[in-house]
Amino acid sequence: MSSASEWRSSPAHFRAVAVGIVGVAAALLFRVPALLVMSAPFGVVAIWSAATRPRAEPSLVGEIVPTTIREGEATTWTGRLSNLTDVDHVVALAPTRAWIETRPRSGVVATSVRKGDATASVAIPMRSTHWGRHEIGPINVVAVSSWGAFRWRALDIGYGLTTLPLPEVFDAAPPMHRANGLVGLTRSAQPGDGNEFAGIRPFQIGDRLRRINWRRSLRSGELHVTSTYADQDNHVALFVDALADVGTSGGIDGEASSLDTTVRAAGAIAEHFLLRGDRVSLRVFGSFGDARVPPASGRGHLRRILDVLASIETDASRPRSLRIGNGAVPGDALVIMLSPLISPAALDRAVSVASHGLSVAVVDTLPENVHVVDDPTAELAWRIRLLERRREIRTVQQVGVPVIAWHGPGSLDPFLREMARRSSAPRMARR
Repeated sequence: MSSASEWRSSPAHFRAVAVGIVGVAAALLFRVPALLVMSAPFGVVAIWSAATRPRAEPSLVGEIVPTTIREGEATTWTGRLSNLTDVDHVVALAPTRAWIETRPRSGVVATSVRKGDATASVAIPMRSTHWGRHEIGPINVVAVSSWGAFRWRALDIGYGLTTLPLPEVFDAAPPMHRANGLVGLTRSAQPGDGNEFAGIRPFQIGDRLRRINWRRSLRSGELHVTSTYADQDNHVALFVDALADVGTSGGIDGEASSLDTTVRAAGAIAEHFLLRGDRVSLRVFGSFGDARVPPASGRGHLRRILDVLASIETDASRPRSLRIGNGAVPGDALVIMLSPLISPAALDRAVSVASHGLSVAVVDTLPENVHVVDDPTAELAWRIRLLERRREIRTVQQVGVPVIAWHGPGSLDPFLREMARRSSAPRMARR
């Protein structure tokens, strides 16, 4: 959407008219030929500019393609002007926005219009360095006539750019084949059509011919088939703590704050399990609005999760959003909570969920080096809070909820191996 003004005289045209009139009048009044020689060109330029003044009103059509990118990627705003008559050049200016880099850095791009051309286009490349939703514009577009005497100005407004978080590199050992479909890779306890060997049994009506075990059949004289366990998918429930953002955020090229690490780690974990064919759900607490994504699988679901992560805005005034009902998470789900653990509410929720028999892991996303302002009182308060935080983490670990520091690939390997070992053991749960 754009709003345009009419052709108007520029300050340069006013100066040319003023210098020409005053100079010629002074030369004639005081009979100084030198003044006439110096002021005459200004008068000629003023008359020439007025005679070639553009009459038609240009039209502007602007767009940003693409409107959704990842951190560190670039997009381009393109403005196309038509109905250009007697226009010398076009200038576009993009205002400075946080986390948006333009090329050139000044955000000013100019293009000349050849004589006889009625159309022109101007483009401003932009690069987003931080996840989130960013407002682009208003883009100021100016068409200038010859000698810069008259200007037509338009504002191109109403653009929004969604920057998806760039998931950190993450993988869980052992390496597994990533499914392209929606079938999980986890062995079910029930027999069915799968890849895990279960045993050899006599042939029954409905068995597939490719399952016939010919060696056993030839030895016994009766048809036998190889039975398998069915394949099933896991449900991974991600809980993201957005109550606080600790540390300095430098974008994709700089340091990461606690919320940056949390969002990127959540995207990496979701991408890892979704590409395996598992189901992933997401719930964000401490953010504006109701940010939750129901469990599903597939690449389209990964895009939905990244969209929700990109819209996170910290809102520490809403501790009520931490309340989770008993039926919010199914009993067979693997719960992963990502939090800087500044507020004890996150650990309380993790213990509450674990008490209902679910497998829970807490991922610590607090940066190692958090800069505190040069204030002795604030520094002392921060040290006390860190000591309390250590005590709270030890208490939670004694209950049986692991707290894992996020270090990228392999961060969850000990927890996942322990869950695989304990999957067949009975567990006590509070009903």
